[in-house]
Amino acid sequence: MAGSWLERFAADERHPTPCAGFDVDEALGAYDRLLAAFRGRVRVQYAVKARPDDELLSALARRGSGFDVVSPLEIERALGAGCPPRSLSCSNAFAGRDELAHARDRGVLVFTADTPAMIERLAAARPAASVFLRLAQEHVTGAAIPLGGRFGCPETEAVELALLAAARGLDVAGLSWHVGSQQSDPKQWERAVGSAARVARRLRRRGVDVPRLNLGGGMPGTYRSRTPSVETYARVILAAVDAHFPPPHQPELVIEPGRALVADAGVTTASVKAVVRRPWGTYVVLDAGLWNAGLLDNLCGIEYRITYPGHPDGRAVRPVTFCGPTCDSLDSLTAADSYRAPVGLAAGDRVAIWSTGAYCATSALVGFNGYPPVPQFVHAPPR
Repeated sequence: MAGSWLERFAADERHPTPCAGFDVDEALGAYDRLLAAFRGRVRVQYAVKARPDDELLSALARRGSGFDVVSPLEIERALGAGCPPRSLSCSNAFAGRDELAHARDRGVLVFTADTPAMIERLAAARPAASVFLRLAQEHVTGAAIPLGGRFGCPETEAVELALLAAARGLDVAGLSWHVGSQQSDPKQWERAVGSAARVARRLRRRGVDVPRLNLGGGMPGTYRSRTPSVETYARVILAAVDAHFPPPHQPELVIEPGRALVADAGVTTASVKAVVRRPWGTYVVLDAGLWNAGLLDNLCGIEYRITYPGHPDGRAVRPVTFCGPTCDSLDSLTAADSYRAPVGLAAGDRVAIWSTGAYCATSALVGFNGYPPVPQFVHAPPR
């Protein structure tokens, strides 16, 4: 990232703080690296919820990416970016009749279901649609944000849902799952592929093929905790698919990255408002925090990397707690291992909060305590 647009943005004092920058080129680089790691064996459906900027969606569509969408607005954004309807997948397994009707009218063909009620709604609203059956992922470890509970059905129920879908005239597109957001353990996909293989074998005996596996999202961004490389994830996943689905039953693969493509393409810059020293610790109050900068993933244990433009490496540091500008006690960045800031950090100095490209722009609260969402600057390549 040395010399990148993001580094230049973070150090550019012409931008009043707080502000956030996003580099579409960085996201495209992550997209290309993902495809290369999977040796061209996956089709990418970018999860629009992670970052829905028009410039990003248009650039990904030109690259050939499809999109994972869950709402009418996300469908409109994806179509407006130039993505054809056939390249959209609606993964909202709880979509209502009006939402399904909107998707139908816009030409969306691929959906997700994990209950009989959703199968029936889909068959009524979108006859002959393709449907992925979402498998439950209980007892998953390694994810900052687990996605169990209301998402996914057990293996036995998935078999019955696939048979119901076929009986209602729907095309069984395959099986899907999600092993949790910011998943640090590639082997969780091994478990999921094994579960899918058991369902696929039972379905084949009932005359229903499983042509595709949707690997879901979950691959991580780069925060304070180290995670494996994208190449490691790809190697583990492809090995699991080859072991559990030998020819002639090898399925096509779909993947729905969000955070993995856009987290590292963003940076938030802030200024120090105050340094407060108490007998029990030092607090650095910033003009960007959980609420106005959308750093809400910190509440789930994700710790953003922080650097200090203007303070060279190697200077003395001390443990600090970073706080946002509001009077809410939750508006601080928690850390298992305390952040360490330069001893000389003072009011007016700038800090850079890295890997804020995913979810931050859309989850910032509107005007809490009178602080508006942090302005976003998007750097996009020329068309």
